[in-house]
Amino acid sequence: MNIDPALTNLLAEFGGQIGLPALALDADGATALAFDGGVQINFQYRADADTLWLITDLGVPANGPAVYEDLLKGNHFWHATLGATLSLSGDETPRVILTLPIGWRGLNGARLARIMETYLNTIRAWSEVIAAPSDDDDAPADAADMGAMIRI
Repeated sequence: MNIDPALTNLLAEFGGQIGLPALALDADGATALAFDGGVQINFQYRADADTLWLITDLGVPANGPAVYEDLLKGNHFWHATLGATLSLSGDETPRVILTLPIGWRGLNGARLARIMETYLNTIRAWSEVIAAPSDDDDAPADAADMGAMIRI
């Protein structure tokens, strides 16, 4: 895959800001970052759409299908996901996947870092919902409550 040198430079600039100056996409246009707490963010460049995708597996919901309604409500106009989209994998036991497409042209490393921070906050907030057992009174009553939980 041909990766635009401007995207390569953007990732190197962003990587330099987070202490990973060699951050780059592989030949397939992918890379991943691992964060404390086991969070992994996969980067995938889609040349056909000239878009960089952030993809995170949030895991199997503790409540199973009982949380699906909250996921759908969270996607409504992307209010509770801050622009990202929640979906279910096609696995036998579905996993919750959070994705965010980024139009990267015109970004600099600092702006990409802010996008990543917002995305990480979204991951953390939804991870709590995914992990909450059904009798957890601390879980949001519905996805509308998620907007109050997420910090930008």
